[in-house]
Amino acid sequence: MQKRLSWLLWGLAILGLVAGLYGFYARFTMGHQMASYGSYVPWGLWVAAYIALVGASAGAVAVAAVLLMARQQAYYPVARLALLVALVTFMAGMLNVWLDLGHPFRAWKLLLQTSWTSVMGWMAWFYTLYGVLLVVGLWSTRKGEVPFWMQRYALLVFLFALAFAGAEGALFGVVGARPMWESGLTPVLFLVEGALFGVGFVAAASYISGLLTGDLVRRVRLILLWLLAILVLVEWAEFSTGLYASIPAKAEVLRTILAGDFWWVFWGLHLGLGVFVPALLLLWGRQQPWVTALAGLLIGSMGLASKINLVVPALAQEELEGLAHAYTGPGLSFHYFPTLEEWLVFGGTVSLALLIFLIGGHLLHLIPTSEVA
Repeated sequence: MQKRLSWLLWGLAILGLVAGLYGFYARFTMGHQMASYGSYVPWGLWVAAYIALVGASAGAVAVAAVLLMARQQAYYPVARLALLVALVTFMAGMLNVWLDLGHPFRAWKLLLQTSWTSVMGWMAWFYTLYGVLLVVGLWSTRKGEVPFWMQRYALLVFLFALAFAGAEGALFGVVGARPMWESGLTPVLFLVEGALFGVGFVAAASYISGLLTGDLVRRVRLILLWLLAILVLVEWAEFSTGLYASIPAKAEVLRTILAGDFWWVFWGLHLGLGVFVPALLLLWGRQQPWVTALAGLLIGSMGLASKINLVVPALAQEELEGLAHAYTGPGLSFHYFPTLEEWLVFGGTVSLALLIFLIGGHLLHLIPTSEVA
């Protein structure tokens, strides 16, 4: 079963990357003209993917840190696998936001010409240090052994993950011009979602590696169920208070999420496939590893739907009544849906991450050779 799954994943990764090459070609030859976003809705699929994948990376590295600090040798392979998951999701997230930049080849200026009064400037250095920590952790455990100092490393990366996900939420939570983002719950939501997506992807990766067995299945099930419950509670608090307060700017965004053009993203992908179905699988799946892995994969994939709901509806609102009809032209629209090229670029980045995961898992002996050869 796992051997066939490995072959399937290799095939999907290669096909997805080949298809994504056309998206990359369109991005670098046509610029942003190939995308559906514009002046009114400047962020779209790639920014949502970046937020979701970076959050999942923080969650995965937190899993690795906890397992390393527990000092139980039986869980060390899972910790190393979680570090690999954290690295590939981080790379995919950063590649998405890099391609979203107007001049991606000037990204180095964020590091060498940093404005220290800019939160984004600080985040650029934060991302760099985070990536270095992930590489150091994987390199130090490449032979399957965990050095004695990895417990201190684990504490450092755990604190880094908390700050990482919290700061990402704070970037949105302090934007007063967007009432949907400006909230004390936004950093909390990012922390909960990051942990949830990270644990979900680690569960799926552990099944591929043959590590999701025994007591680990039960522990992962409980963690995912508790995180799902906390997520529902936080989202209920955000939506119920926002709608009850009826502050026009925020209430309109919430109504757009629930009943607007992207209603199916919230009800179908986010709540349906991302919360309700995984909860049923975890509650009545009889603790079978493949059921837990499937639930984890659905939860991790739910991150994209969750972040699309965060990004697009908040931007797709007229800040001045009648603005949509006052000016017309390319990019002057409040309606956004990703183009084929945008989907191909996103699919290419995810396929590349999957390919790196499979190659890395093979080289680091996390995926048995018999499973991939």
